[in-house]
Amino acid sequence: MENIYILYTTAFVFIILLAHFAFNKHHILAKNYNLIKPSSNRAAHKGSVYTGGGIVLATIILLSGIVLNSLEYLFFERLSTIIGASVLVSVIGLYDDFQDLSVFEKFCCLFFLVSMTVYSGQSPIGDYGVITNLNGFFGIYEIGYASGFFFTCFVYLSIMNAINFMDGIDGYMGIFACILFTAFFFINDLNVYYTHSTVSVIFIASMLVFLKHNFSKRKKLFVGDAGSLFLGFWIANFLILFITTSEVSLITSVFSIKLENIPVLAIASINVPVLDTLRVMAVRIMHKKSPFSADRNHLHHVLIDKNISHFRTSLILCLINAVNLILIFLLEPSFNSIELTGIYIGISLVWFGFFEYLKRN
Repeated sequence: MENIYILYTTAFVFIILLAHFAFNKHHILAKNYNLIKPSSNRAAHKGSVYTGGGIVLATIILLSGIVLNSLEYLFFERLSTIIGASVLVSVIGLYDDFQDLSVFEKFCCLFFLVSMTVYSGQSPIGDYGVITNLNGFFGIYEIGYASGFFFTCFVYLSIMNAINFMDGIDGYMGIFACILFTAFFFINDLNVYYTHSTVSVIFIASMLVFLKHNFSKRKKLFVGDAGSLFLGFWIANFLILFITTSEVSLITSVFSIKLENIPVLAIASINVPVLDTLRVMAVRIMHKKSPFSADRNHLHHVLIDKNISHFRTSLILCLINAVNLILIFLLEPSFNSIELTGIYIGISLVWFGFFEYLKRN
């Protein structure tokens, strides 16, 4: 469809302008109401930084859905539950940015929103909101709706938690999101899922503008939990769509991807955030601490403590993520899901050992 590329370009330019306006206004608001993220022993930044910028992302996706829904080849009304839930996720994150919800309170709120989203099963291309078929992954094919429901909720919450750990240094969240949503754009455009590819364009444009503020000295902003949880929610949604539509999507046939390996590729796309999550939890448990306690054990802390700049740290972690994904993608045709998962775990353990060595030396 030729018109879709005109739409992509128009949407990209419009969102750049809208995001520029919105982030500037949020900085003024944050300054007037002292919406700051104070420095602490475990913080990677110095001084106080204005935060809560994630609510701008939520506002942009909400406004975009309202405006673009009038186009006949986009189906934003079928994403209404997902958009609404994501905005509420951002609101919860914004509250947590300044009031510090307990882990239990945050989990309950997020689980409710995620479960209602999964229950709705909404997708622009049909009922692909619940994982009920793993297509032979570890020999598992169809699973019951109840099992699929709770498994899908677990996937949402796990990815949101992993992405939430990324916020804290300049550039990391923005660069990672731009790269990942660019990949999502090409996948969904190839699959003719135009609504999701348009959402990808919206996020790419928004995050490019955010990066300008994230690295700015005068108008510095963090997305905060309002943004990291919001982005994690959407990343989870895209990956679940990738898994649930694998049987009917064009990308699997174009690249001759084995259906049983789709879940491995999905998790490999966010391999560094997942590694970071598992690593910090393992380290905390080994030190007899709560796996949800705060510390300076994240991968970006390890690199920054070696006097590597925020920008270079962000690039290194995003490069590691990309290399790992490309390696898994290239090896995928030669292995089944059990073997490929073993390779993925092996790669993760190598990086786990590397960062542990780096931290101790």
